[in-house]
Amino acid sequence: MDDYLSALDTFDEAVCEACAVSNIIGDRYVIHYKGYSTGIFTRICIHSQAMISSLPKSRWAKREYECWDFSNIASHVRALMEGFLLFKYISEKPKSEQEWHVKVNIMHLNDCARRIRLHQNIDNKKDEELFRSQLNVIKKKLMGTDYFQNLPKKTQKHLLSGRAMMIPSRDDLLKKLGEEVGLFNAFYDLVSNYTHILPISFYRSKSNGRGTGVINKTDFDYIIFSVKNCTDWLEASTSRMVEMFPDSGKARKGKESKFTIGPDYNTKNWP
Repeated sequence: MDDYLSALDTFDEAVCEACAVSNIIGDRYVIHYKGYSTGIFTRICIHSQAMISSLPKSRWAKREYECWDFSNIASHVRALMEGFLLFKYISEKPKSEQEWHVKVNIMHLNDCARRIRLHQNIDNKKDEELFRSQLNVIKKKLMGTDYFQNLPKKTQKHLLSGRAMMIPSRDDLLKKLGEEVGLFNAFYDLVSNYTHILPISFYRSKSNGRGTGVINKTDFDYIIFSVKNCTDWLEASTSRMVEMFPDSGKARKGKESKFTIGPDYNTKNWP
């Protein structure tokens, strides 16, 4: 339990600093890649707040009981893993305007494809056709760019399908960031199984133990491992934000950081 409380305290500091940095940056007119990065970072902060509010013994939420089931935080852990990769990818200064043009339009294409599926499912043909039209415009923009044409043909085909948000594969990006690919992917699969109600999440449930919310070794180990990893990803993301906005570094004061939404201790007398 001492290890858990120590990890929780460190994560608390990381969440406070991230929220404070996000707040001090606010709405600024900045160069494109920095602007998109702030939007992703905001979502990282939101999921971090939701995660720490769901953790047992957290000061971020008042409750009359403790639930130690890993599924309480699994969806937020997965979101932070995805957000960390996308943020590091988008926040990297592009080498040229063409590179940025392709990166952002790949993201737009993915968004359009998802909206098309959404409107197909609700039988909204008007909006479906609107997004199909936008999809075709984005594809033409991409295919007319030298940077895109210089990508491998297989990569071009995959990107034009709208299934990808980023040019590199997840494994390639993980290698570039120095992450352990196998460990990251295995952990991602684990949290995905607990985000959804899949067999892994209930096959080994035990009365008054694993999978019931009662404190037990398996859920406890998953939780503490998640907290430690999310702390690392959150701290790295916050540091990147400070690199882009150096004046925001003054907001990093550990659990003393001030921001707008959170525990009373941090939100009083802000800014």
